[in-house]
Amino acid sequence: MAKSLALSALLVVLAGLIVFQYFITSVPSLNAPITATNAHYADNDNSLLVSMVWSDGQRFTLGLRGDILEKPEEAALFFITRPDLVPYVYWPGLRSNDEKRVATLLGRWAKTLDNPTATEARFIRSEQENIAPDADAAAYQIYSVLKNRN
Repeated sequence: MAKSLALSALLVVLAGLIVFQYFITSVPSLNAPITATNAHYADNDNSLLVSMVWSDGQRFTLGLRGDILEKPEEAALFFITRPDLVPYVYWPGLRSNDEKRVATLLGRWAKTLDNPTATEARFIRSEQENIAPDADAAAYQIYSVLKNRN
């Protein structure tokens, strides 16, 4: 009896951990309107980071680490699904299903942009002038890298 109770408790704890892991590593389905905010480029880590905020105020922070302009196929995607709750950085594999979900999410956001070509040009200009990119330009650059890779 004691063994079966202990086994049942262990199974419940393991199931709870699996649900929690899924909760902090899943790509959210953002409700429109989606806005890109708070872009940051870290030159020493060669990382580009952008926060996306959706209609109910939740944030989804994502980025690429690696040489985005010279070797975009090697840039690794990372994201934080619920940065206010658990600051856990998730690194999905290259060309994984999670990476494709992020590309789809950014694709839905990119359709709301007025002029995507100008947005991409702003990112390249900010790289050349070594200044921080605006949030839309950074998010569109991440979208371009993921779209071309997948």
